[in-house]
Amino acid sequence: MEGIAVSTAMFLLKGIPEGFLVAWGMHILTNTPVRRKPYLMLSLLYIVITYLIRFLPITLGINTVLSLFVMIFSYQIVYHANLSKMIRAMIAAIIILVMTAASEILNVLLLTLVYGSEQANQLVTSSNQFSQAIYTMPSTVFLGLITLAGYFIMKAINKGKQANGKNSETTGE
Repeated sequence: MEGIAVSTAMFLLKGIPEGFLVAWGMHILTNTPVRRKPYLMLSLLYIVITYLIRFLPITLGINTVLSLFVMIFSYQIVYHANLSKMIRAMIAAIIILVMTAASEILNVLLLTLVYGSEQANQLVTSSNQFSQAIYTMPSTVFLGLITLAGYFIMKAINKGKQANGKNSETTGE
């Protein structure tokens, strides 16, 4: 069994940006402030290890599960999180996995709507790696938009919690 090949174009155009988005999503969903050095360390650990996983002799899907564990363990290594933060990190990693799957599905739906199902299938499985990377890039854009929406949702939730907390302090309830 061979590894799951990743072209240089796919790694540069899709893998790296997606890795940074996944790390940003972890920060958002765990309410961890983004600081440059830990964010870069988390992102780069995830990007490099996920890339290396693709060379293992495993089937498609197993690499996704392994990448999920990589994100959780990378988060623990970078942030030395306590148990409650680690549980949040596990939940966040699963949510990000679902968000990534949703963005891939949206990409396929978009390509199918624009080109038809047969042509869309040919585009995402093209032997031209650069072309394949270009046509699968919308999934990264969709992931970015979903992550951005998550940022604003979490910001509103946290703002609501702070407002409720301040009200409780002033009223004593």
